[in-house]
Amino acid sequence: MPNTRSILLFAALLVLPAVGVQAEGGGGLAERRAIAAYSKDVWPPLEKSIQDAAGFAVPVSLDLKSLALPGYADSYGNDDYLRKPIIDPLIKALSAIGSDEMGRQALKDKLKAITISYDEATAPASNYRDGVAFADGALKLNWRPYANVDDFDPRVKAITDILEKNL
Repeated sequence: MPNTRSILLFAALLVLPAVGVQAEGGGGLAERRAIAAYSKDVWPPLEKSIQDAAGFAVPVSLDLKSLALPGYADSYGNDDYLRKPIIDPLIKALSAIGSDEMGRQALKDKLKAITISYDEATAPASNYRDGVAFADGALKLNWRPYANVDDFDPRVKAITDILEKNL
């Protein structure tokens, strides 16, 4: 008699091809087109806002392949996809840290890069601090796009706490 896990695995295998999930990642043509449009049309002013909040032109890397979730191509440009759950909390945290000369100088001295990505295996569902890392001057955010959009303050706190500890 099959156990519950094998039944769920079999059901998932039946459903996944229908929703366009591909084993190689990055999605299909619709996802690639949508994320390319996002990086060209939506991302540049957001990147500038992040840099303005930091007080200098910190390099910001957006891992488009990991952030382009299959089946969500129509949502990439939606504020709820990346801006509200990831970009806005980052801007708020950087603004708070850089609200005085000491904070601005600490950011300039120690923050060398920011990477925004999503790794399903390690991204936290709600303990956002587990999705923030700072090492060798690099701030890394690993949160799922388009999830828990209203958890603004806990995300800001997670970023702020990590930065304040390391700057």
